[in-house]
Amino acid sequence: TIGTLDNGLTYYLRYNDDPGRNLAVRLLVNVGSVDETDDQAGIGHFVEHMLFNGTADYPGNSLGEALREIGVELGPDINAGVGHDLTLYRIEVRLDEDHKAPLVFQALSQMAGAATFEPDAVESERGVVLDEMRLAVESVDGFTSREFDRIYTQGTPYEGRDPIGTLDNVNAMTANDLRAFYEKWYVPANMAVVVVGDMAVDDQRALVEEHFGPLPAGEGRRAPSVYIPPAESSSHVVTDPRQGVTFISLDIPIDPYDLSTVGGDRLATMEALIEVMVQNRLEDAYHRGELSQVDPPSFFAFAYNRGLKYYGTNWQGDNLDTASKDYLSVLLTAQEHGFSRGDLGRAISQIVADLQFLLDRTPTIQDREWAGYYQNHFFYGGDIDSIPGSVTRTARLLAQITPEELTEHFRWQMQRGGLLVIAVGPDPSSVPTVAELDAALAAATAGPPPQEVAVIDRLMDPPEPADPVSEGSFDLFDDGYEWTFANGTRVMFAPSDIAEGSVSLQAQSLGGWSLLEPGDRALSAIAVNTVQGSGLGDLSRAELNRFLEDRTVGVNPYIGETTEGFAGASSTDDVEAMFQLVHLLVTAPRIDDQSYQDALHTAETRLALSERDPRWQAAIAYLEARYGDTWYRAIASREEIDSLTPQRLLAMYQSRLGKVDDMVVAVVGDIDAAEIERLARHYIGTLPVGESDTYINRRPPMPDGLVQRQVQVGEGESAVLEIYHEADLEVTPLRVVAADALGVALSERLFLVIREELGASYVAGGSVDSNSLPSQFFDSGVYATLDPSRYDEVRTTMLDILADVATNGLTPAEFEQANAILTTDYARSRNPDLISALLARRSADDEDVLTKKRLSEELERLTPEDVQALAAAIYGEGGRIEIARRP
Repeated sequence: TIGTLDNGLTYYLRYNDDPGRNLAVRLLVNVGSVDETDDQAGIGHFVEHMLFNGTADYPGNSLGEALREIGVELGPDINAGVGHDLTLYRIEVRLDEDHKAPLVFQALSQMAGAATFEPDAVESERGVVLDEMRLAVESVDGFTSREFDRIYTQGTPYEGRDPIGTLDNVNAMTANDLRAFYEKWYVPANMAVVVVGDMAVDDQRALVEEHFGPLPAGEGRRAPSVYIPPAESSSHVVTDPRQGVTFISLDIPIDPYDLSTVGGDRLATMEALIEVMVQNRLEDAYHRGELSQVDPPSFFAFAYNRGLKYYGTNWQGDNLDTASKDYLSVLLTAQEHGFSRGDLGRAISQIVADLQFLLDRTPTIQDREWAGYYQNHFFYGGDIDSIPGSVTRTARLLAQITPEELTEHFRWQMQRGGLLVIAVGPDPSSVPTVAELDAALAAATAGPPPQEVAVIDRLMDPPEPADPVSEGSFDLFDDGYEWTFANGTRVMFAPSDIAEGSVSLQAQSLGGWSLLEPGDRALSAIAVNTVQGSGLGDLSRAELNRFLEDRTVGVNPYIGETTEGFAGASSTDDVEAMFQLVHLLVTAPRIDDQSYQDALHTAETRLALSERDPRWQAAIAYLEARYGDTWYRAIASREEIDSLTPQRLLAMYQSRLGKVDDMVVAVVGDIDAAEIERLARHYIGTLPVGESDTYINRRPPMPDGLVQRQVQVGEGESAVLEIYHEADLEVTPLRVVAADALGVALSERLFLVIREELGASYVAGGSVDSNSLPSQFFDSGVYATLDPSRYDEVRTTMLDILADVATNGLTPAEFEQANAILTTDYARSRNPDLISALLARRSADDEDVLTKKRLSEELERLTPEDVQALAAAIYGEGGRIEIARRP
């Protein structure tokens, strides 16, 4: 239901019972940084911060406290955001008590019309905004993003309107400035409220009218013109010594259009087809060896904001100007010779497969996804037809659009917008110059029309089925069933309609890189990536991609610390292909030269990141401080990379994934048990048998005392402090819930004290996790970004918080808030939760497996004393590791 209140506020209302007993509410404001003046740059973002810092009914931080008390999760980037054209606020709440929904509506209506902007609160929040600016602007990612924003927006109304603003403006803004901007733009005629959830639409409407109806009307926003005149191609170079990945970015501007019109709908469908056809051309060329880039190619459409849209891509290579010429030649070939009926038919098959999957899962689309559809409609005019209606309309357009029409549109796009090329690297010597980029683009020429890749009709013939040696039902989930085969594999299935039309799989064996040679952790990741990017058996990667491209299926192998296996997902129609991929990844892996070169380049990139990027350096510093520099080392050295061969990588992969002994295969989804049994008999029970083994515990004791490591960051960047603790304790169901409660409460206290009270941090929080492998223990990490000049103050505050929790536990309010948040979390079950529970049956009786239901039962038993006892064990007398990033 869509409607408008008398004051001009738009509302979108939908009843939805998935996940059930849940409500997603959004406040949308049709204003963004493009509406700011030069001396206001960043004011909309500052206003967004302030709406959580005082309203008429909720002074100070009491609005956040009220929401936390009913189980609402709050934090940086979770509940609000500001873009070039939009501002939005998001809240989700569990509907298990009558007072919760009215409180959410009251809170959002207060944010919409009753923010107070107290001067003291503004001054306090200014420090938070400045810390976010340091993260967004002074970091290597922030610097690169700002440069891309400058290049994308030059000559448009968005130029100089990065939502984060400027340092001078943020320092100069007063409470009166913020209030004036708020009063101008935060008016009902410029707003929408989206409500989706397990509540009758009439009740939703009544709450909207009660809480938003009294807001005084105002004048709605008039969007600025974003007409972009035709432009010549241009090349740019962006360098930063901290940049670990060297690459080229290519973007082709797309003219904006109104998505809500018949013509706009047709253009959107045409551009989706062009995106798929060009991607297919690029992948085919890559696997034929016609592209000199080392990473698989990509080509995708993206909206940078309401007025700027592009086809975009990035690529890496040892010779970037040659890679640029090769890539552009594929685009020029499509432009010169056009698209064939074969191109179009292939793309239609892929899009139809996606539409069918969407149609199949429509009954289980969850509240936040529906809310996203309505948000997209309000801001961009996106499609909000029913899913069947949208699918039918798109299918009709697919049948009407011709290759000739698509060719002409692509030619027009290539000729009109010009090419935007940006080279990114650590220093000028690492990337082509502007002149070299221009020369490479000028040297690109169209080739002959490409030959189409042969189509295969199956991945493999099914092996003769194996009979299970035992089978039977189990009680953990309704209609659960399992089969055990002579090769040691055990397949467990639980039917689930949580996500209709989809099936999830995870296969797991014990061992992992703990059974490889010292230092092979990093190399095992390279081995897995190399096999994943290659063909299987007699099938080339191109043939494999051609078979899979119009199917909804994927399987990824992995080698972890103590386990190895495969993670997969598919539509119900493509489950057999998923089982076949698992079978082939065990029995017929191979390494192709192109994938090998790509994996080597990825390893070299990771090595470069470890040498230049402070975030990577901090992660490596922690691993070395905690575990030493052998077994847990995650980055391959230059010598190790140089010594690799395809044969060595394949042997490493096969040593862990080439045979089975104790593999457990957990399958969950919208499918019958009889079909899973058939597939298990053909593709799992027939896997080759290997020698029995299990993992080795390579985890050393936590270092005694205090271990500190420091990583240097550039002047002007935020400092970051991370503090780690561990406790070797038996992992019981009650302690798992206590750890969850402690993690939630710690995050809340760190956020409230360091960010809200001190105004010293944009991001502050923590986590507490239970671990059963390779031994039973709990670990905790707390962190904060901060103003470097306040490092000692923040560090002392963080340590005081940990000491207080260890000695005194949580406050009653903290315990109740954590309980409310966990009640909401434990009530939401997803297929991955069911998969985890099935895998736990390997080593636990059904009554001891931690399902979401069991966690909810343990939560009812949890006491503040349980949480305090765990905190004392973790933060008491044991060792501590501190990793600091500071200028």
